Amino acid sequence: MTETTDKQAAEKGDKGKKALQKTDSQSTSKSGSSIFNKSLHGLAIVLVIVAIGLAVNNYQSLTGIQSSLSSADVAENDFRKSIAELEKELQTSQSRFTTIKKQFDELASRQDVLRDLIPEPIAETIDINHEFALAEIEHLLTIANYRLQLNHDVATAIAAMQTADQRLRGLDLPRALQVREQIIADINELRSLNQADLSGLGLFLSDLINRIDGLPLQEAVLVRAPEFDKPVAADATEQNNVKKFFTLVWTELKSLVIISRDQKVNRAHLLPDEIYFLRSNIKLELANARFAVFNRDTENFRASIAHIQRWLDTYFDLADAAVRNVYDSLGRMQRLELAFPDIDISSSLESARALSRQVSEEAMSATEQETTTD
Repeated sequence: MTETTDKQAAEKGDKGKKALQKTDSQSTSKSGSSIFNKSLHGLAIVLVIVAIGLAVNNYQSLTGIQSSLSSADVAENDFRKSIAELEKELQTSQSRFTTIKKQFDELASRQDVLRDLIPEPIAETIDINHEFALAEIEHLLTIANYRLQLNHDVATAIAAMQTADQRLRGLDLPRALQVREQIIADINELRSLNQADLSGLGLFLSDLINRIDGLPLQEAVLVRAPEFDKPVAADATEQNNVKKFFTLVWTELKSLVIISRDQKVNRAHLLPDEIYFLRSNIKLELANARFAVFNRDTENFRASIAHIQRWLDTYFDLADAAVRNVYDSLGRMQRLELAFPDIDISSSLESARALSRQVSEEAMSATEQETTTD
């Protein structure tokens, strides 16, 4: 019995311990769950804040992407427009190319038709007709001779002879080489001529006519106004009428005589009216020199220039730059030769005519032989 009671007491003690352990475990579990719940709440708040930040960042990035996409769309539209314009231009150029190609093909076909229609002998005469070419060369050389002999036009004569030389160069004639040699020799002779610039001389003399009035004269040739002695002031009461008369006569006589000293005694003095006539005479001589220039009259030209130089040296101030320039220019003109040289370029024309006669005679003999054989 005691054993059973002891067992029961021991069981009760074990049950009490277990109950205490259960209560302790329940209390510790409740406190741990409360701490865990608090940490969960904090973590949730942090996650919510992070999610909000990510959402804001994503929204900003999305707006930037949308703006970049809109600008890309605008650029794409512009690029498509430019591509469309280029395609239009390409189509127009292709259409033009096709039309030009059609025209070229038509011309080529026409050329083929003409080539088939024309026989070979006629085609050879059409390609190079020696008689017509030599007639043209003879005409050009005739023009060169006329321009040179009648108008003294060296430039036109050289141009006509150069054209004739080029035409001869296209002919397949061995004897044309001699004619070309003569033409080239005449061209070189014309180029070696030292011709004065007649138009430039005429313009220079016309300018001098307008500048003569502004050229200064020498001081020594100008006549100054005479200085009259002051009339003697006499009291009417102290002089009688006879003395007054002789005083006036003496005063007038002194005014008529002018005494001056000059190193160049032979130099004339000019009054204002005489200065006007001096300038007018120089203008007339300049006009005469200009007329002689256009007439190629070297003798009269040099005589007029010599007169003008003499007057400039005698009456005008050569120390002045303008007067000295005119004087030196006239001195250089004195050495010019206005007359056209006696030059003859008819040898080229005669050579071309001789060649033309030979070619025509050969052609006539060839036709006669053909008629006899037929």
